[in-house]
Amino acid sequence: MAETSLPDHARVVIIGGGIIGCSVAYHLADMGCSEVLLLERDQLTSGTTWHAAGLMTTYGSGSETLLGIRKHSMELYKRLEAETGQQTGFNPCGFIEVAADEDRLEEYRRITAFNR
Repeated sequence: MAETSLPDHARVVIIGGGIIGCSVAYHLADMGCSEVLLLERDQLTSGTTWHAAGLMTTYGSGSETLLGIRKHSMELYKRLEAETGQQTGFNPCGFIEVAADEDRLEEYRRITAFNR
């Protein structure tokens, strides 16, 4: 393992370079916070984040808050690679949800109407 020199001072130290740690560092920097140090023992997102399926959808939100978070996340991932120069692997591909019965079909109709 190569030795890495660390700064003597940081305003914020984030331990863990998974999706949460990277997101916190990104958003702090985006808000103008300087001296953010992100510590990761290996490569960024190489731990449990790497094993995640990475599914993302705006469909199925039952609240305005959750829908807003999902839409913000989708837009962020769409621009993140161009903004940072880092490959994200984001590949929007859609999905199909099949209703197994009338109750589920009605639920999907309600959710679809809400998400518009």
